[in-house]
Amino acid sequence: MTTEPEREPVDVADVHAAHAAIDAYLRRTDSAPERLPGRGRVADGVAEAVAREAWDSVIAITPPPPDPATDPGPAVEPPEVAERRAEAMAIARGLQLLGYRLDETLLPGPDIAAG
Repeated sequence: MTTEPEREPVDVADVHAAHAAIDAYLRRTDSAPERLPGRGRVADGVAEAVAREAWDSVIAITPPPPDPATDPGPAVEPPEVAERRAEAMAIARGLQLLGYRLDETLLPGPDIAAG
């Protein structure tokens, strides 16, 4: 018996998040021609746009860092930003698991440089 955590449920959830984001993007942008016929895939550019849109939504609601002169305490990320960040990370991981190549600025990591 192993003590390693099982990754499959997280991976499946990430793939579902990616599929949901792709479907929402296609419905919103009317990009149906971007879907590759018979394979259930979209063009890599669409996948990248989906990931970029997810990260842009995080950036849009992230407050500016506190001014050290007026607020010397540590910056606390609001819960809605943390939730949106987790969603964006799941989408990016799911897109990777589905085989899409993403720009490195869109990949989840310790220092997300998306924007």
